[in-house]
Amino acid sequence: MSIDFDWLGKEVMDRNLDEDDRNSLGAVMTTRDFAKGETIVSQGQPGGILYILRSGTADVETDVNGERIHIAGASEGALFGEMTFLTKEAASAQVTAKQDCVVYKITRDGLSQLMTNHQELVYALVAYMLFYSSKIIRGMNEKHISMLHYITGQRF
Repeated sequence: MSIDFDWLGKEVMDRNLDEDDRNSLGAVMTTRDFAKGETIVSQGQPGGILYILRSGTADVETDVNGERIHIAGASEGALFGEMTFLTKEAASAQVTAKQDCVVYKITRDGLSQLMTNHQELVYALVAYMLFYSSKIIRGMNEKHISMLHYITGQRF
């Protein structure tokens, strides 16, 4: 499958991608189909790759003392690997296709190539990473507050 640049521009980059943008992104971004049940990211695999879920759904799980713990579900537009993309640490979770999925991938080296002549694309991608991460943090904060209210007996 080829990259859907119209979707990428609208949903991720927040801008129309012209032919130069499309060629530049196409040179550093790859796409891969994953069948239901297939592992997209393995816990412990080397970092440095950002994954963008174009279509389908996936489960994010981690292994804690031999027990598989469900962390989150992911759907169209979800990012994974964003922490390891920035730090190059090993993946802290496993991502498994819950349905057939199409995933776009970009490496740190690919992002570095874009930085040379397409800073606005890099900015747009990093802004999306920050936006997506902030949604996760806000959701975690809401759950944390709700749990504190439950534990202390306070009600909303």
